[in-house]
Amino acid sequence: MRTVTAEPTVVLRPSLKGRAVHLEGGLFGPDFLERLEAGDLPGQRPADFGIRAGRSVVEEAAEAYRDAQDLWKVFRRRLQRLPEDDPATSLTREGWVVPLLGLLDYELQYNPKAYDLDGVSYAISHRAGQPEDAPPVHIVGTRRELGRVDPTGRPRLSPHTLLQEFLNRSEHLWGIVTNGRVLRLLRKSPLLRRQAYVEFDLEAIFDAEEGERFSDFLLLYRLLHRTRLPQRVADAGQCWLERYHQDAQEQGNRARDRLRDGVEECLTILGTGFLRHSRGWEASYAEADESVAVRLYADLLRLVYRFLFLLVAEERGLLGGNDLYREHYSVGRLRRLTDRFEAYTEHDDLWQSLRVLCHLLRDPTPQVEGQPLASFLGLPVLDGGLFEPIPLENLTITNRDLLRAFFHLAYYYDEEARTYRRVNYAALDVEELGSVYESLLDNHPVVVGEPDGPAFRFTEGTQRKSTGSYYTPPELVQELIRSALTPVLEEKLRQARDPKAREQAILSIKVLDPACGSGHFLLAAGRRLGRELARVRTGEDEPSPEALREATRDIIAHCVYGVDKNPLAVELCKVALWIESHVPGKPLTFLDHHIRTGDSLLGVVDLSALREGIPGEAYEPVEGHDRGVARALKKRNAQERAGQMSLLAGSFDDALLHSALEAMRVDSIRDDTPEAVAEKARRHQALWSSLDPLRRAANLWTAAFFQEMKPGKPAITTEAVRRALERQPVPGQVAGVAEALAHKHRFFHWPLEFPEVFADGGFDVVLGNPPWERVKLQEQEFFAARDLEIANAPTAAARERLIAQLPKKNPTLWQEYQEALHAAESTSRFLRGSGFYPLTGRGDINTYSVFAERMRALLKPGGRMGILVPTGIATDDTNKHFFAEVVKRGELISL
Repeated sequence: MRTVTAEPTVVLRPSLKGRAVHLEGGLFGPDFLERLEAGDLPGQRPADFGIRAGRSVVEEAAEAYRDAQDLWKVFRRRLQRLPEDDPATSLTREGWVVPLLGLLDYELQYNPKAYDLDGVSYAISHRAGQPEDAPPVHIVGTRRELGRVDPTGRPRLSPHTLLQEFLNRSEHLWGIVTNGRVLRLLRKSPLLRRQAYVEFDLEAIFDAEEGERFSDFLLLYRLLHRTRLPQRVADAGQCWLERYHQDAQEQGNRARDRLRDGVEECLTILGTGFLRHSRGWEASYAEADESVAVRLYADLLRLVYRFLFLLVAEERGLLGGNDLYREHYSVGRLRRLTDRFEAYTEHDDLWQSLRVLCHLLRDPTPQVEGQPLASFLGLPVLDGGLFEPIPLENLTITNRDLLRAFFHLAYYYDEEARTYRRVNYAALDVEELGSVYESLLDNHPVVVGEPDGPAFRFTEGTQRKSTGSYYTPPELVQELIRSALTPVLEEKLRQARDPKAREQAILSIKVLDPACGSGHFLLAAGRRLGRELARVRTGEDEPSPEALREATRDIIAHCVYGVDKNPLAVELCKVALWIESHVPGKPLTFLDHHIRTGDSLLGVVDLSALREGIPGEAYEPVEGHDRGVARALKKRNAQERAGQMSLLAGSFDDALLHSALEAMRVDSIRDDTPEAVAEKARRHQALWSSLDPLRRAANLWTAAFFQEMKPGKPAITTEAVRRALERQPVPGQVAGVAEALAHKHRFFHWPLEFPEVFADGGFDVVLGNPPWERVKLQEQEFFAARDLEIANAPTAAARERLIAQLPKKNPTLWQEYQEALHAAESTSRFLRGSGFYPLTGRGDINTYSVFAERMRALLKPGGRMGILVPTGIATDDTNKHFFAEVVKRGELISL
């Protein structure tokens, strides 16, 4: 771990806010335009542009700018004389774009016929030179939009998408598309998950007063001069644009490799800063169930999740915000201040402004003249839960520590270049960001005393997973989307007769990841369904980015479901989904009803099990139990099971039907206003409360497998479950034990969590890459992850000696081990004895096996499951019954 002893140094760069150039996606690095403007890149000497000796690039560009301004004025006057329904294609091409690019040394050639690739025609208007394989340049009329489909054109593609698909299918790397008002530079990107291009606003550049936008034009000249593009296909890999792009890719890889270290450094600086500068910090966490360090760590991660969302939203232009916001409240302001030494003060005004921002983003009630205060910053009220109050907001931190921490989010150290570089959050995939944060969730935080005061640290020796260890390669994610989700989608669409029915068919699909982590599979499913929904709504083969984002937002609000037993992973999953689907001007969608915290393997799947009572297997003793007590409880429970409980069936069905209908009503509320989001949250909470009797019964049923069977301990038996179902009082100690165990082990009762899904028979699609772990506690791994001396023991014998000394040397750690051992043994007993895992709950259980069986059980008839598991699912002896059953029923589609 790096230790920061002084404020980091970076080179100040001019701001590009308000410029007529926009970088979308990751074609180039985050500081690329600043370096380009300064001429601080290879290939920017006059000779590289073919400029004669004695002349500078700036002089040549200035002369071209003056000529271009004259061309623009003539073009605008001629355009005003054309009828409004004339697309102005010829005028745009011959009267404006061809001569404009001529000033940048292009000799554009008109393409009299379309390119044909695999039977598909691509009517690209021009090419950048005489050779047939010169780079494509597509020019359309100025009254057409680059992102909109021409209703008379074939194929049904927007100009932007036409060029992008042509690049992806052909051997060309780079191309230009323009309507004369906007010009975009595109690159081949066959694995494109979101659009990537450089856009120049020609209208803004040339409508400006004399010389006002020359700096923007200079960027265009330096980036799009004919010498920047390849001459032909053969030299595309060596052209300047490609060199700049490859440098950006290498920068991005280095940033991803170092981002995890930066986030960890940020967390430790933030935690220590809050502890040392906040009086009474203990009081803020006095009532926490976990240790102060664990609770503080959770809040620190939530704060950094907010930073992450705002960084991405601001850099992608999704948040809005006026000058007041940008100058005084934005995270972009924090990034700028990290470059200014004088900002590193002992005051706390930066933290106070962040507190104000979080309050305004979550609360629509403070209003002036009927408008929420957030509107005065040009912001929507986001709500959604991301900005809900946390105890950390009661503490404070100095500007110095806040900026030192934020620096490690904003920059990474490029060892190759020996300088700090800015992290390009606009270009990083949401999945990659999620993996960086997800890899931190197993860290073990501690608060330690140091000479300068309390400090927040991570235990040295913790065997943390390296960056990307949770990361499922996109090719594997896409394979499951193709083989599991797409067939279900196609079948739904085949049964729909008109656009409205097709829209409803798509929105009816329910997709689950039962071990969702940061949401990789849910993001991929959201994109796939969102694209299809946007196509149906717009009638366009390639919808605009705006239509696509709106559709993806609706899909994420209605179709995706996720569960994870780590609450911080659940929050991270929500952040990832919010980033992917946020629509400017709208609040964050309500996701609490679909993205849930819980252990997918521990809980009731079929509520009829409650009527049958607790199985006798729940009373098989594990280490530490009193066998006599266990025998007595098993006998007593058997007698209670012999009683009559089937009369409760009607109330079961009524309660579940009512909850399913109410869940569908909650889902039908649109998330377009903060008030609507608040109403969804209120109604969801009411629905949750209405299911309390059934949930208490299910908790009692499941807790029986985890209870301590010792003299004098409260005992859970079938009678307690019966009383809960009949809404009769359950002895307080018994109920308390069940609720405590439910909270500790995060029991998850599927029909009560997602009643609308189970009323419809289950999920349409279940996807995932569940954990591959033995349920049996791995003693060596447990201790090595928590004790530096044990982790570094030279031999296995030395390690065993150190472990044997722990009961006296470190009784707290030894108690943790005993609790973990009991939990592992109880989990095995539940998986074997609950009746929910008859095929895989055998032998030395691995979690991937029981996840496979659970996922299969959650599917509705005709649904599909896609799961990443070891080949042992088909070859290991413990899985033979499960695999044989799948094959016997003809359910295996591919392996």
